[in-house]
Amino acid sequence: MHITSLTLLAFYLNGAVDSGKRVSLDDMYAEIEAGTVFDFLKRNIERIDLSSLNAKDKSELIEEWQRTANAVDARRKLVVEHNGYCLLLAYVLNGIQHRYGE
Repeated sequence: MHITSLTLLAFYLNGAVDSGKRVSLDDMYAEIEAGTVFDFLKRNIERIDLSSLNAKDKSELIEEWQRTANAVDARRKLVVEHNGYCLLLAYVLNGIQHRYGE
């Protein structure tokens, strides 16, 4: 998976937050757990383009986010408490750190 695909996703999530979009953490956790998070994003973010992520990439990200949701205290480690889009953005950034960090 290219870093460009991940940063584009981060930009779209950041734009959603900037436009005032909110979703509860519980609702975002439910979408991640159900594996429907990308369908959710397509339905709820008008200007999102996920074409840089193929089916394998999306599957890999869903599995990564499911593991993260089960292992990481978002409030403590990722500094996210209120908005599920911020949670997902933090997951994307966390994934970038793990893939490309030193």
